[in-house]
Amino acid sequence: MMKRFQDENKRSHHFANEFQVKCPQCGAKATIKRVFSEKDQYERYPIGILKCPGCYLYLEESAMIKYKATVNQYCCNNVEKVKYESQLLNEKPQKIKVKCKSCNQIKEFVPRITEVQLYFKTDGNNAREWCFNTELWYQKTVRGNVFWAYNEAHIDYLEAYIAAGLRERNSQYNGGKTLVASLPKFVKDARNRDKLLKVIKEWKKSYK
Repeated sequence: MMKRFQDENKRSHHFANEFQVKCPQCGAKATIKRVFSEKDQYERYPIGILKCPGCYLYLEESAMIKYKATVNQYCCNNVEKVKYESQLLNEKPQKIKVKCKSCNQIKEFVPRITEVQLYFKTDGNNAREWCFNTELWYQKTVRGNVFWAYNEAHIDYLEAYIAAGLRERNSQYNGGKTLVASLPKFVKDARNRDKLLKVIKEWKKSYK
């Protein structure tokens, strides 16, 4: 009987509260969880907590939202502006000290602050999570492409999609691309089904 998959309209963030990663210190399987503070009622600023059972490494970082401070203002004349752009910052600076080339003095400016949202990324060789830039534990190169998963729940969802001979979209959903719709072509390609399912089977053996 042909297996059937119907898109549940899940997006990447539905699986992104926990990551299984390679410990940056000992190389063992570690876990990163996103935790929101009680004050963060809109859940916009999660804290990433990494724990490794192998070497007991513990890291904490609120790195999902970064800030960029820029200055583009006149100082001592109306001819040349003082221009400055910071690196990504963990906190919003109230003032920035920048040297004016015209008067050769260091002045304080109130910068323009821009929020920068950090997303999951891949560098082409391996997949990494957003917070500590650690390698995802579940990843494998398949025909020159990086096939990856955040965690066990993500693996189950991918397996259900890849194994299905009949894949149905939910026409009632209009909130942008779902996780399934955003999958790369090599995952959607039925010719890669057996190879991908074999990788998933190996992954699941490691934790079941």
